[in-house]
Amino acid sequence: MTPTQPEAVLGVAELAVEYRDRRGMYRRVVDDVGFELVRGETLGVAGESGCGKSTVALTAIGYVPPGARVARGHAELAGAGDLLTLTPRRLQRVWGARIGYVAQDSARALNPAIAVGRQLGQVLRTHLQVSRAESRARQLDIFDAVGIADAERALRRYPHEFSGGQQQRIAIAIAIACEPDVLILDEPTTGLDVTTQQRITDLVRGLIRERNVAALYVSHDLTLLGSVATRLAVMYAGQIAEYGLAADVLGRQAHPYTRALLAAAPSTADARVVVGIPGSPPDRVIHDSCAFAPRCGFAEQRCRAGYVDLTTIAGWHVARCVRVDEIPRVTTRAPAGVEGRAAPGADAVLEVESLHCRYQRSPTDAVAGVSFAVHEAETIGVVGESGSGKSTLLRAISGLHQPTAGIVRLEGRVLEPTVKDRARSSRGNIQLIFQNPDSSLNPRQSVRQILERPVRLFRGSDDRAQAGRLVTEMLEAVKLPRATAERYPAELSGGQRQRVAIARAFAAKPLVLLCDEITSALDVSVQATVLDLLNDLAKEFRTGVVFVSHDLGVVRAVASRAIVMRHGEICEAAPVETLFTAPSHPYTRELLASVHSIAPPVHQPIEGKI
Repeated sequence: MTPTQPEAVLGVAELAVEYRDRRGMYRRVVDDVGFELVRGETLGVAGESGCGKSTVALTAIGYVPPGARVARGHAELAGAGDLLTLTPRRLQRVWGARIGYVAQDSARALNPAIAVGRQLGQVLRTHLQVSRAESRARQLDIFDAVGIADAERALRRYPHEFSGGQQQRIAIAIAIACEPDVLILDEPTTGLDVTTQQRITDLVRGLIRERNVAALYVSHDLTLLGSVATRLAVMYAGQIAEYGLAADVLGRQAHPYTRALLAAAPSTADARVVVGIPGSPPDRVIHDSCAFAPRCGFAEQRCRAGYVDLTTIAGWHVARCVRVDEIPRVTTRAPAGVEGRAAPGADAVLEVESLHCRYQRSPTDAVAGVSFAVHEAETIGVVGESGSGKSTLLRAISGLHQPTAGIVRLEGRVLEPTVKDRARSSRGNIQLIFQNPDSSLNPRQSVRQILERPVRLFRGSDDRAQAGRLVTEMLEAVKLPRATAERYPAELSGGQRQRVAIARAFAAKPLVLLCDEITSALDVSVQATVLDLLNDLAKEFRTGVVFVSHDLGVVRAVASRAIVMRHGEICEAAPVETLFTAPSHPYTRELLASVHSIAPPVHQPIEGKI
């Protein structure tokens, strides 16, 4: 697909991957993918969940996921041959030694029962056959390189004794321990706060340059990839939709899908509403038409007339679209965010006064004297780094964590500090949506059973037929098909599971909704859809929302006011427009400076269907 480049370390050509379904039939999920990884450069791979990014990253290094098979293709590693034809024993000698891999969830990638120094030492001794003393010296050097403080003591600690950002640094340390030629990074900063994300990104960029590594960086965040990648490949339905130098792809988007991904990404630069992409991506490769046509506002009849191949725009820049000469010149503007927000009521539905929270064996408060109020139909954003007290604050409001001091009022009534002591009506009027729906939805219950519980508990509906109608109403409200009621959480996508969690919360008709990083693990399009849904439901039910997020762009898109927390305290509180345009606290300015952003290109409008 691309011209030959000098110093290519890994070359992938004509890669096609298929997955076996429940009936034993194979469906193609990746087709005709090719690229080269070059020393000292990073190829960024972007796209929605299910577009094939991770499948390509894994099969490119010879790992075939369970239930999958490689239908055709090559993955040539310089000096090792085609990785897709190597025996498992030979592959194991390559992995770790010449290829490093950093997974999205470092907590799962690290063994919780083994000290991190021992895990790092195992990699060194397995691939380099170094002595114990030499291994120890290298471990200290590597931890210093990735910025782990007090490396001597850190090596003796276990993964759970580190923060999420530190765990990711340790995972990177293990991946680069043997000076690999190729580094694969699969969503390494997803779920991290903005400053930690910036530090990890800077670390990765520096390591790639200093160690002359060829890297592949998978992410759903195009703005992040724009800051770290040399070249970009945007994938859709298992194929490359657009490819080129990062500056060309982001500065002159030639495929409508690339434009749609950028429109779905929240920004701190303005208060525009994030726009989700209608519909869902297909679960297989489409050969008889443009795969994106059913979701594309630019589609014409010729887009559905047959297979669409890649078209060269200029130099390295190619796109899989029949309108590549027209699309970059179209001007599109998103609506202002403030126009889509509900007007808050005059009376406060929730008041938090001088709240203090502390965990056992901790010398300091996790939440220290926090006070604020939320009005009817108002959304308050809460931002800050990991460990700033955001989640603890929500748990204390909901009664899941008993505060050491302070009070919480609901419609002027002081609530008991713990949920078990609160009246049923109070429990129903404050609902909490967790970050990870995988752990908050009962895997043994159907969606119908999950939604019927709050209906019966908090809306007094014991009649089965009435409860069924309310379940159907909530599924329609969160834009899920009625048939979803009979499915189980494991049968749903991440975005669908989060919609079920939102439906469960609104099924209780709460006065206050607490959202704890509910979009952090979602791709930008699903995130935009969830945020739009949350805004609509909050307006419909006149619910006050406390929205915790590390993503400042998301907060600007959904909130009317924002609170910035640091070390358990509020360091700044202001309307979002004031906070983002004229922040007064140095820490707020530091957070905003850490945000990746892409300046929107200026184009002249063209005639034609938009």
